[in-house]
Amino acid sequence: MNVVITGSTQGIGRGLAHEFLRRGHDVMISSRRPQAVDQVVSELREEWPDRNIGGRVCDVADYGQVQNLWYRAVEILGSVDIWVNNAGVETGADLFYKQERETIVRTVATNLIGLMYCNQIAINGMYRQEHGGKIFNMEGFGSNGMVRPRVSVYGSTKCAVRHFTKSMALELKGSKVKVCYLSPGIVITDLLVPSPEKRGPGWEESKKILNLLADTVETVTPFLVEGMLHVKEGGEAVRWLTPQKVMKRKFMSYFKKRDIFTPLGL
Repeated sequence: MNVVITGSTQGIGRGLAHEFLRRGHDVMISSRRPQAVDQVVSELREEWPDRNIGGRVCDVADYGQVQNLWYRAVEILGSVDIWVNNAGVETGADLFYKQERETIVRTVATNLIGLMYCNQIAINGMYRQEHGGKIFNMEGFGSNGMVRPRVSVYGSTKCAVRHFTKSMALELKGSKVKVCYLSPGIVITDLLVPSPEKRGPGWEESKKILNLLADTVETVTPFLVEGMLHVKEGGEAVRWLTPQKVMKRKFMSYFKKRDIFTPLGL
């Protein structure tokens, strides 16, 4: 398989790239940061010298850059079998009325408009391929309608992503291009865990919730990749943290407390 992953120089995106490569697939890395793209591509090529690995600077909020990412992926990989829309940004911890306009615009432009750009370009590209392809749109907090303070913009974009993905699956029903959901649950990354100097009075309470529900990149990505490889139809969902898993963890917490932070040195 030939795989494109947006926002793949760190966190879940890089973890997905690592897992696809480990399983013998070829990967296209992308990020807004040129230095990060060069560094990660170099590191991955050193680890997997026999795999075909490319990289391209891409801000998904720029339609032209997304189009160039597709062209570059086809040039290096030959085709694109799986396109993963992982790129996303968070608005921060301020209440909505305190947030900078630029922050709000960047979040919506990346998480929603950029994802739409990626879908349009990948769908058109995959239609030109004899075998079609699969597109996975990344869910996040808010996708299921849940609400909490300080994540109103981010949550709104992720709620819209689920609606949009459902619409794409319906529009493309019966075609050779499949659009699906991808949900990693709560994953410990730099975006989720603030640095020590930024941890406020509510951190200890947040930590309790994360110890109950969160997982590491290394735990989640093998499951996600396995699921993506086996999806057959549009509209299918690859979701790590299911309601059943949440209930089981809550039950088990009465007997043994999870601690995912100590092994990570956090």
